[in-house]
Amino acid sequence: METTALELTNRLRLEAGRISESGLPLEVFPQKVQEIIFNLATYENFNIEYSASIVLSAVAAAIGNACQIQIKGNWKTSPSIYMMLVGRPGLGKTPPLSFLYRPIHEQDDRMFEQYLQECDEYDRALAASVKNKENDESVLLKKPQLVTTVISDFTPEALMNVHQHNLRGVAIEVDEILALFNSVKRYNSKNNLIEDLLSSYSGRPLKSVRKSEARPILIRRPCINVIGSVQTNLLPEVFRNEYKANGLLDRFLFVYPKDQRISKWQRTDRGTLRSDTMEQWRKILNRILSLPCPTNEKGNTVCSLVLDMAEDAEACFYDWYNGIIDTVNAVKNDTEVDSRKTKLDGNAARLSLVFQILKWAAGEGHIQYIELDSVKAAIRMIDYYEDTYRRIQESIVSSGIGDNKEAWLSLLGETFTAGDAVIAGKKVELSRRTVYYALDKLSREPNPVLEKLHHGTYRKTSAIASCTIALSSEDKAAVQTGQSAKVQCATDNTAEL
Repeated sequence: METTALELTNRLRLEAGRISESGLPLEVFPQKVQEIIFNLATYENFNIEYSASIVLSAVAAAIGNACQIQIKGNWKTSPSIYMMLVGRPGLGKTPPLSFLYRPIHEQDDRMFEQYLQECDEYDRALAASVKNKENDESVLLKKPQLVTTVISDFTPEALMNVHQHNLRGVAIEVDEILALFNSVKRYNSKNNLIEDLLSSYSGRPLKSVRKSEARPILIRRPCINVIGSVQTNLLPEVFRNEYKANGLLDRFLFVYPKDQRISKWQRTDRGTLRSDTMEQWRKILNRILSLPCPTNEKGNTVCSLVLDMAEDAEACFYDWYNGIIDTVNAVKNDTEVDSRKTKLDGNAARLSLVFQILKWAAGEGHIQYIELDSVKAAIRMIDYYEDTYRRIQESIVSSGIGDNKEAWLSLLGETFTAGDAVIAGKKVELSRRTVYYALDKLSREPNPVLEKLHHGTYRKTSAIASCTIALSSEDKAAVQTGQSAKVQCATDNTAEL
């Protein structure tokens, strides 16, 4: 195939920008989209890793229930993607999010103006019907409903209400993801947000029956996209035990650039002819937004366009996931199974659909079926996101275990099993996953504190002397005065082991 000028330019920019060092496979994106991402980095100073990932999120939100991918048997799914942008303050997470979601916001603005016009017409018709009633003439009026896609500050009830009037789908866009998670505590036991997100991701119907609602709400095919940002120092708040236990975080894709330095602003020649990046992006995303999303005769269920995988694409997808299954099956201890791995097929399938639709919208593909290139692109992006997730976990273990490490290690004998470590971890509020990352990290350091004897069994090394396992007299005094509650609790419970 002949190399175009745009393709050659993108290759040069990839090499000059040393994109490969970030781990992001930007070359899997359509050429026109690569150009947009490069221009955003050049002229807007946007981080390329954030921009590329937000592109996928925005495309997924634009597709909604208009298209689904056939994965296996009766398993079909819409592109519902949960994404978290991680980085230090000032790294620039919000600007590319606002820019790349703008065409969807513009559509919402148009729908809002239409809603206001319909409300005016409804009020006039209602006034006329009152007058006609005096003349024994009855008129049945239908109250207009606002159709919107992007929501930010909302209650679970509002989410359900918005979704029932937009069966194509909704996108939750929040500047700080903790605001979304903390809303669960705000509404206490009546808040079903987490359960709704888990059900929606799995494609299960959403139902709401409340006294405050005139009618129960049933959304047979939910499609909810979620995207938000979080600062690195707040990650422990996100990775609380409850969100890890219910599997919500296993469904998120994390974007965590390796280079956390804020790029300096670069002046460019004012005489340089710049392309209208927003217009280029608007043209692509509006084409996706124009995809029809028909419903059944009753108007309560969407009739999505379902795309099958090509034979070679399906073979590639199955081979890739079967490799993951082999890895999981090789684990003998159920407590050591990484539940996140078992969710990767869902995200990979969704991204395969997103890449296929994105290629079509950029004029570089079709929407008859999912091609091999789209599946390969999705798998490479999953590898990228899993690497960022691994680095996040290492960061949390390194900074989060902190004060708990000595107390945790003090509960363990000279030789112990991973199961023993998990039990001890619970006593000092370390999650099972954090314990396993800590075991791996402490046994791989240049001067390791732990030695892995064989699978699931560890021994403390002489280097552990640098870790103050036994409490000093000062520490004990602190415990007695209540200044080291976690260590005291762990020490008190040692006999239970």
